[in-house]
Amino acid sequence: MITNNIEQKIKNLFLKKKYEEVIEISEKYTIPYKRPSSLANLIGVSKIFKNNLTEHDANSALECFVETYLNDKKGKHGLNGIFHLITISLQLYKKYTSVHKYIVQSEKYYIEAEENFKNNENFLRAGFLLFKFLLDQNKLKIIIDQILRSNSRSKVMRSWCLMFNNYYYDWSQEDHIQKAKINSKYFPKLNSQKINKEKFDQNIINLGFVSADFNLNHSTTFFIKNTIKYIDRKKFKVFIFSFAKEREQDKSQSELKELSDEWFDVGKKQNQDVVNIIQENRIKILVDLMGFTCPERVEIFNTRISPTQISWLAYCNTLGFETVDYIIADQNLIHNGEEKLYSEKIINLPEIWNAHSGFNYPRMYNKLSSMNSSDFTFGSMNNFQKISIETLEVWTQILKKSHNFKLILKSSELCDHTKLHNFFKQNNVDSQVKFLDKKNFKSKKDHLDIYRKIDLALDTFPYNGVTTTFEALWMNVPVLVLKGYNFNSRCGESIIKNCKLDFFITSNKEDYIEKAYYLSQNKKILEEYRLNIFENVLSSPLFNTKNFSKNFSDALLKL
Repeated sequence: MITNNIEQKIKNLFLKKKYEEVIEISEKYTIPYKRPSSLANLIGVSKIFKNNLTEHDANSALECFVETYLNDKKGKHGLNGIFHLITISLQLYKKYTSVHKYIVQSEKYYIEAEENFKNNENFLRAGFLLFKFLLDQNKLKIIIDQILRSNSRSKVMRSWCLMFNNYYYDWSQEDHIQKAKINSKYFPKLNSQKINKEKFDQNIINLGFVSADFNLNHSTTFFIKNTIKYIDRKKFKVFIFSFAKEREQDKSQSELKELSDEWFDVGKKQNQDVVNIIQENRIKILVDLMGFTCPERVEIFNTRISPTQISWLAYCNTLGFETVDYIIADQNLIHNGEEKLYSEKIINLPEIWNAHSGFNYPRMYNKLSSMNSSDFTFGSMNNFQKISIETLEVWTQILKKSHNFKLILKSSELCDHTKLHNFFKQNNVDSQVKFLDKKNFKSKKDHLDIYRKIDLALDTFPYNGVTTTFEALWMNVPVLVLKGYNFNSRCGESIIKNCKLDFFITSNKEDYIEKAYYLSQNKKILEEYRLNIFENVLSSPLFNTKNFSKNFSDALLKL
């Protein structure tokens, strides 16, 4: 039995952040599963915070959190244990795959603990992250509903929920705008100077872009860099405010720094300080490139800090903020009569709402890999979160049409694809599906080369791919898309229309299945489409960034 003196000493050392000493004394004087839960939790946290964390330390720490939960299942220490078990194991998985077993255990413990903690905000937060990783859409949907109906004032959690509702058909666009407006009330209003338009330069517009993703070949960098490069500097001065971690060796970041007129690293600054910096630089038009993908930072747009504030690119739906004036779209994305379903006014660009800069690799014709084979390979590189139940069902029906059909899947985010695999297995098509691990594809070129094995790419719905569709078309692989009901679910349709490939736009699930099968059986026709894409797509609105930048700047000038 541990003495009170030892217990108090461990707690005091923990408060002083002497984590190595906590571990040393606990190993000498305590026995796992026979010590107080509160102490087991402190020991686990100490092992995570100690210098030079090893894989053994990581697993040992997680075992402490299991112990914490199991020894106090209904108490506050048990709650802390399961919260730390889930959130820390998910973080550690990026580095140590051996902790996966604790993530699997977490699912059982979470379901078991719901009766006791179902209204606790931290518990729901952990559940959201856990079932997002496990790709359990049904369970995630229940947790989202719990959070939105709860008394939680967490702007982050509520924004996560709104963003993830774009993955489901259960919500209409009316639901989105209603909940988004309610959600805006959870974001604080920051201090700002009153806008005096006379103080702004009347000859040149200070144009600001704000993002947390200006780094490491993030998709945002491919859509923004040529827009900035070709923008008319006689009319605009470009300011970039980056929340991304500053990295000297990051080529994407270096390139954007060179293209901008003014660059500000604001990742370590508080939101109020960022507001002050933006106002000091008299930004006349401020563009949000985050939306609910970064709720911790997008709150700066919930305050009037520039005369004109615009949402573009990262989040393809309404934010519900009164102080975001416009959302950039095109005529394919928001149909006539739907404007009232977005809190922002709509700026419809004349062709497409964004354009991709392409890649700095030699572009060679990518022949249909199955032309002289009985096999036919479909593929999707979309984030697995986008693979809805409806998408799974449709893809399964396609695979059932022939044993020679294959499906390659690769996610842009780390996750556990067990539940996806089990769905295919229940439908007896699992042997036809190949899951690729993103860890095995170190460079962008490695990623793009996967398209050489794909005959036809399949888009997800209702949450469409955007970057992946541009990538596939750059590799002259056509993409089959399904019509949607709002901005977010019509992105695929807009991309395909803008490269004049309307045949690949399907109006319903049956049409999607039929066209996938038709193209697999008519390879010469498919090869003709692929050749057409190779020859023409770079001159289309998708990759004609010089023309796009003019359309973009003209639209801003009209404001």
